[in-house]
Amino acid sequence: MKKTLTIKDIAELANVSIATVSRVLNNNSWVSDKTREKVQKVIDEYHFSPNLMARSMISRKSMTLAVVVSDITSPYFATLVEQIEKACQQAGYKIVLFDTQSANKRTDSSQVIAEDQIFSTIIDSQLDGVIILGGNIDYLHIPESYLEGLQKLIATLPVIVVGRKLAQYDYTCVQRDQVECVKIITRYLLEKGHRDIAFIGGSPGVYMTGQRVGAFRETLQQAGVDGASAQIVETNFYTRHGFEAVTKLLKSGRTLPQALLAINDRVAIGAIRALKDNGLNVPEDIAVASCECFPDSEFYIPRLTTVDHKNNVLGQHVIRQMMTLLQDMLPDAPEISPLLISGESA
Repeated sequence: MKKTLTIKDIAELANVSIATVSRVLNNNSWVSDKTREKVQKVIDEYHFSPNLMARSMISRKSMTLAVVVSDITSPYFATLVEQIEKACQQAGYKIVLFDTQSANKRTDSSQVIAEDQIFSTIIDSQLDGVIILGGNIDYLHIPESYLEGLQKLIATLPVIVVGRKLAQYDYTCVQRDQVECVKIITRYLLEKGHRDIAFIGGSPGVYMTGQRVGAFRETLQQAGVDGASAQIVETNFYTRHGFEAVTKLLKSGRTLPQALLAINDRVAIGAIRALKDNGLNVPEDIAVASCECFPDSEFYIPRLTTVDHKNNVLGQHVIRQMMTLLQDMLPDAPEISPLLISGESA
């Protein structure tokens, strides 16, 4: 009886990986024309016509990736997940989303899911790889249970973290530039003639906040402004925290600064609302700018002056790196430069 060829057989005959054959069969864009032609030639020669279930069983691949996000309600995470899912579809993969709500520290702790428990679930689910978007890994003090779960996950599956790199753990890390975005927007405010600038939002327990505040102080210092004396009001990352930051500034008894630099657009919007409630207009009475653009900021009143971190490009890079890891190759280290968006708020 003539043997029925499998995807594994086609991969061996074409001298490529099983994952590459799968991508050719799914007609996705992650395969070079030269490789695609080579695989297709073998497929045509042997009249190979697989079905999806058999292909998955033979390759022992689920064609599914886990995405662990710390708050899907955050515009940053929502847009990044959207881009990752689009790139996955192009590569012939699906995603399973796990939302821990660990970034949005809610009073009801029952809504927060322990990330180490999610890691165990992922290991038991026989998924092909894991993408971690923020969470406990971005905090200065990381629970030991999380680190133990992360180590088990790394030992089992390809792992990509979009966030902080822990030197002692062997995972692929995609780090956003948390420094240049602040330098760009701080220089912009300085060029507008603002010398007294306050930084609002973020959390002292989050690694990224320290990076951005440090870059803010350093940029002021380089411009001849005393960065050490600049007002820093760390309240958190959501709209209400921008409102709270402005309320604290108004109650401090100090003269209100010439400009506010918010850690992201949501905080900026909350700040503008608080200023308006207190009879202050933006930018006539005080300028407001943001370190990180979220979708639809161009429709706010006033339009925000902010920084685009190019999440659409970031999502593509994350999946490109994951596809490389699945082929047992070392991924590249992409550089994505943030872009200033000049609006009406500053």
